[in-house]
Amino acid sequence: MTDEPRGGLNRAGSTAWSALGVALLVLLAGWALGKLMAVVLPIAVAVLLATLLRPIATKLEQRRVRPALAAIISVLIAVLVLVGLIALILPPFIAKLTDLGSSLEEGVQRVAYSLGESLAGMDRAEVDRQLASAVDRAQEKLGGTAMTATTSLAGGLASVVLVFFLAFFLVKDGRRMWMWVLESLPKARREAVGEVGERMWTNLTAYTRGVVFVATVDAILIGAVLLGLGIPLALPLIVLTWLAAFFPIIGAIVAGAAAVLVALVTGGSTDALIVLAAIVIVQQVEGNVLYPVVVGPRLRLHPIVVLVSVAAGGTLAGIAGAFLAVPFATVCSALVGYLRERRAQRERATAPPPRHGVMVGNGST
Repeated sequence: MTDEPRGGLNRAGSTAWSALGVALLVLLAGWALGKLMAVVLPIAVAVLLATLLRPIATKLEQRRVRPALAAIISVLIAVLVLVGLIALILPPFIAKLTDLGSSLEEGVQRVAYSLGESLAGMDRAEVDRQLASAVDRAQEKLGGTAMTATTSLAGGLASVVLVFFLAFFLVKDGRRMWMWVLESLPKARREAVGEVGERMWTNLTAYTRGVVFVATVDAILIGAVLLGLGIPLALPLIVLTWLAAFFPIIGAIVAGAAAVLVALVTGGSTDALIVLAAIVIVQQVEGNVLYPVVVGPRLRLHPIVVLVSVAAGGTLAGIAGAFLAVPFATVCSALVGYLRERRAQRERATAPPPRHGVMVGNGST
């Protein structure tokens, strides 16, 4: 065997071991995050909330309001908005939540009976057994230990309080804490880390603002169709549509399927088709207009990246992992973009200068 093939095998082996090491590191990090999700989730939500509140605090500080007071006012605005939404939406939402579950179950059964009899030749008893098995698997998947601490009422209230306290300190002292981190690094690394951190914060801010805006627009447009058709469970479906926007692609499919099934049960096939058409149109507007215009070209994540991120996050840490997957991918995209720019700069710096005296035209130099 010559040296060249041996060198190629060595490089391939080194690359394979490196990829295996990265995969193991990702799995280990995902496992650790899943175990610590009761702490990680409030911190992550507080960071996302701080990206929305920091501009408010900045405007108040420009009006000579002290930073601590500006942060308090910003957080109080968020608390008042949350309390107002809960007071307006939660009571009727809870009142109709049982009906929503019953309608979804009946809609799934209708579709399953039709498909099972026409495509698989199964009778209704067999379809019911398959549906029960699927429900058991879903409950087992969603009921993991990662969300145990936050599913109880006490744990949920504690998490909400923790989120707002963390958001207050991030809004008030976030810049100071970040500068402390930079000053603790070697001088040679400070500029690069500072640049990457600024890009990550900018990307995360753009993502959070964009997804909140898109979620609101989706809920308003689809809600208008549901209310116009007189769907009795419109309010729970509007809330579900808004929440689903925080789980890109997959959330839209789940919320859309729920709306179509409820419309099928309560209004018949015509209403279901109208709702389906409205959802398809809204999703097209979202993907081709809202995200490119609102979020901008800074966050161009390929749909495959989004799907893999959500699937991996959900597998490693349940619902919380799926929720945090896209913000994490957004932050990573800032790091990848910075590394690509640095590599391009090094390649331009080390590229040989253009050669002079090239034959041009009739042979003159």
